Amino acid sequence: MLASNVDGLLLPVLNIAVSLLVVRITSPALWGEFVQVMIVVQLGVHILAWGNKEYLLRAFSLRPDQVAQQWQASLATRAVLLGAFVLVVIALGWPVHRSLLVIVWAVASLAHQAYDALIAYRRDFVYASLVESGGLIATVAAIITIGSGLSLDLLIAIFAAATLCKAVALWPRYERHAFGDRAKGWSGRFDRGYFRAAFPFFLLGFSGMLQSRVDLYCVSLFLPRSEVGQYQVFINLLIYIQSVANFVLAPFIRTLYRLQRDAIPTIAIRLFAFGLLLLPVALAAAYFVLTRLYHFEVPPFYMAAGAFFVAPIYLYLPIIYGLYRGGEQTNVLRVNLLGIVANLLLNLTLLPQLAMLGALIAAAAAQWLMLLSYLWLWRRLKGNPARALP
Repeated sequence: MLASNVDGLLLPVLNIAVSLLVVRITSPALWGEFVQVMIVVQLGVHILAWGNKEYLLRAFSLRPDQVAQQWQASLATRAVLLGAFVLVVIALGWPVHRSLLVIVWAVASLAHQAYDALIAYRRDFVYASLVESGGLIATVAAIITIGSGLSLDLLIAIFAAATLCKAVALWPRYERHAFGDRAKGWSGRFDRGYFRAAFPFFLLGFSGMLQSRVDLYCVSLFLPRSEVGQYQVFINLLIYIQSVANFVLAPFIRTLYRLQRDAIPTIAIRLFAFGLLLLPVALAAAYFVLTRLYHFEVPPFYMAAGAFFVAPIYLYLPIIYGLYRGGEQTNVLRVNLLGIVANLLLNLTLLPQLAMLGALIAAAAAQWLMLLSYLWLWRRLKGNPARALP
């Protein structure tokens, strides 16, 4: 658990270093232009993944003697989605060389991401962290070496090459688990039932990703590139502050599923109190990074809006696990979808008038709407003892 948390804390720091270098060496506009490409790749790869990590972890546990066959079948089945991704890239109208780079980046990401289930299954987080850190360090080194000559296509090529190298570095470590007996060769076959069986895992992850990024998608469509770059850096810093709630709660998740339901609100209140104590320090650190390192102009009321965006998760995260315990996964998904719709509609309303501030207000309002929805679901669950049984 500690190694997994270190991995989760280290990588955001290194990712900040990459965006900082690009902004300082070139301009926020180049980073914003790159973000517009990156979100296409990330969205595409998330669809290509199709919930395979969570699905395979369950499958490995149920049939540990068929790890290689299940892993190969998942990869072979999901590979058919690449055709749709290629068509989307072509439809975006990018130059041919840029489209090819994006496709290579997506294929490398698909290969790299395929090992996530094996890493989690083996709890091999230390090695995975070393590989990730090595890839990001190489990315930083390449950006520094190229310097002011950095362009959008070179930046895409650097990320594609780094992702491919990480996938290659993971291959020998997991060759036996992924490919099994060499004498048998590749045994993966297209599994017609895979997409239906893995759909619930995909939908939960996909809705969560959209809920956290729909504001960035709107910003990338409507605002200038320089503002896209600034907003991506700003919202990512806020999301990192949000993620502290996950790191604090992660060691106690098993305990949460065993506690009496009356204990969940107490834990939620304590985590929320911790979040309120953390917020001033964390936001001050974020403000220092944005103004002194990135040299962005950030009005104080942006940070106030950021506080309203971050705070709710510290209260509703334990409640989500309490709802899971009561079998309310479908309603948790519905709240995610409600957050997505609210965030989207508010962004479309506020962005034209308030630009980045409008996107931030929309994201914060969606968070509070989700909090109220989770509290309502919890009150309903608590009032129904039959539904609250584990």
